[in-house]
Amino acid sequence: MDRRELLGELHGNRLVAVIRSKTPELALETAQAAANAGLKFVEITYSVPGAVEVIKNLTQGTDLHVGAGTVLSKQQADEAIKGGAQFVVAPSLELELIPLCHEANVACFPGAATPTEILAAMRAGADLVKIFPADLAGGPYFIRQMQGPFPEARFMVSGGVSLANIQEYVQVGTTGICLGSAYLGTLLAEKGHAGFVKEITEFRKLVIEAQNFGKIG
Repeated sequence: MDRRELLGELHGNRLVAVIRSKTPELALETAQAAANAGLKFVEITYSVPGAVEVIKNLTQGTDLHVGAGTVLSKQQADEAIKGGAQFVVAPSLELELIPLCHEANVACFPGAATPTEILAAMRAGADLVKIFPADLAGGPYFIRQMQGPFPEARFMVSGGVSLANIQEYVQVGTTGICLGSAYLGTLLAEKGHAGFVKEITEFRKLVIEAQNFGKIG
């Protein structure tokens, strides 16, 4: 899939399940639960043992859009892309990953937390600028404030996303909204597969409501 088409699909779905688990089996289980809850995008962080193999398994065995997260080097990005990753995410301003990803028609989302970093990412051609940690940066209010000086910027947020603020993130136009790995891991462990699916379905309902409200408004 063309990376621009991927961005369009992400903007339509908004939610990304970030998976950071201690075993590949648990990563696959969490990804399957996310898919059963209706999510279309999952991010497998490089801290997952055998992360590239997990990405391969998901790209070959599911209809999910699978990305690699916590990517901190060209080598990791190259491995992830060869494993089938459709997008590459960094927690920091790893600008050297952008041309490597674009050469392979893969989207790249470097991390940023200040106006200077946002501008640097935009100038380098980032497909989305990942605001991390979004809750500490100011949440939806920060995104709204950054849209003033940077109206062309498109954002992903990670950190502190909840049922209480998900609609506000949609309403300010955030393209990618990450459901954090710690939250997802705890949810699956404490509520099981059925409870996980039920709660994530609530996120999806709130996203759809916020999107429809924007269309009506």
